[in-house]
Amino acid sequence: MDEKQTNDAKQVMLVQEAGDGRIRAVTGVDSVGNLHTVEPTQQNMSNLLNVNTQDAALETFFKKFMQEAENPSHTGIFIMTQSAFDRLFQIDFDPEILENYRVDPASLMQEQRFEPLDTSKIDLDDLVKKGIRMEDLEPHLRAMSYGHKSNGLIEMNPELGNGLRVATKGRVSLAEQADGSLKVIPHYWQEKPDLDAPFHGVLLDDEVKNNLTNGRHAGKIIDLELEPGKLTPCFVSRDKWTNTLEYLPVELLEKRAVIKNAELSEGKRMDFYSGGKVLLEGYTTRAGYKRDAYIQIDAAERNFEFSYDGLDRKRYQAENRAIHTQQRAARGEREAKGMGKAPELTIHHMILKAAVPDEAYKQWSEAVKDPSKRAEVKAFYIKGMEKDGQREPFNAWVKPNFALGKMDFFKWNPDRAKRQGAEVTPANESRTQVAVNSEGKTAEAVKGVKEPLKQGQQQPTPAQTRRAVRSNKNTASKGLKH
Repeated sequence: MDEKQTNDAKQVMLVQEAGDGRIRAVTGVDSVGNLHTVEPTQQNMSNLLNVNTQDAALETFFKKFMQEAENPSHTGIFIMTQSAFDRLFQIDFDPEILENYRVDPASLMQEQRFEPLDTSKIDLDDLVKKGIRMEDLEPHLRAMSYGHKSNGLIEMNPELGNGLRVATKGRVSLAEQADGSLKVIPHYWQEKPDLDAPFHGVLLDDEVKNNLTNGRHAGKIIDLELEPGKLTPCFVSRDKWTNTLEYLPVELLEKRAVIKNAELSEGKRMDFYSGGKVLLEGYTTRAGYKRDAYIQIDAAERNFEFSYDGLDRKRYQAENRAIHTQQRAARGEREAKGMGKAPELTIHHMILKAAVPDEAYKQWSEAVKDPSKRAEVKAFYIKGMEKDGQREPFNAWVKPNFALGKMDFFKWNPDRAKRQGAEVTPANESRTQVAVNSEGKTAEAVKGVKEPLKQGQQQPTPAQTRRAVRSNKNTASKGLKH
């Protein structure tokens, strides 16, 4: 059986803690919606929650999550297959990739009214013909099973009639076939829509074409001929990913007076549900803070689009500061209850985008399980780590700090430093870099270079040499003027 299909039987749920932003794996939910969680490790895989959104206890948690807007315990919920969990584990749950698996509890509870499509019935042979990889679909399969398109573009390499293939991209959705199988339907990307061509039997007027070109939404309701001889009032938007025009019948949109805890006046409701953009004041974000936003119906996403251009983001600064203080106090109470318990440390295969040596991973992992081995744990030199906001990678000695539940980083080997009289030196390839950047020394080969060296750099680059020459000339000319 296909590996993808067998892995899909197991769904894993992760949550992000509001206090420290750490990712935790869910092992169960009690009857009042409280979660039981552990570190998201592969060793814990067998105990992780097999997600069933129809479960009453899980529904209770979702309701509780939505009610905790002012004092949330968690700031994110993520659901994925076991195979996706394994890949995320390998990259230390990279936030950007993890975001693909975020779920909205309100949408999940709404989806409980419908029977999702069984994604194990996807026609894999048809997928090959369309040049689509199953692993590229996986982050989007849950949404697609409920009739939505993929949340982003998928690379495709479809087979043409003459046997050739062409590289392209687009969004994808699922369509059920007469035999019960599912086919993946491509929605190809285009540079721009043809606004002069009839759209479902209707020519768009200049106002609508201008709105769709400069924004993404028609700005008003348009009667479209979805069936021969019958006009249906619809919202129309340009898909932000593919640039194709999409419609949403007005009758399918549930009208609400309150959106994200903020009430729309009668006048704003009329404008909003006529396709216009209105200001939503003082709505509540997922993190529990107050904010203003412009909102407009997005037919392509069958949802609301939020935008913030020109708005005063400091309007609720005092209120949000008070909310933050309340949240911090609540976190302090939770942390106080857990005092005396040592923080858990998880060993990953990657640290700051660099691979952990196999020997280090094995030694550190064994020490996590067996505290008696922690005294013998060694530091390892890891190359090519990257910090956010820094252009150049760096090398360092890394060693677990079991007492604080974190990894410590050293310029020097901390194990050698403990031995009296031991000479502590950086690795050969970084000796010049450390001497120049950290100790203020001057190596003959890089004499005159005043900027930090890159990792392992022994010689100046041509650009560094030119800048050093210019700097020396400027210094000399200033000396002559004096």
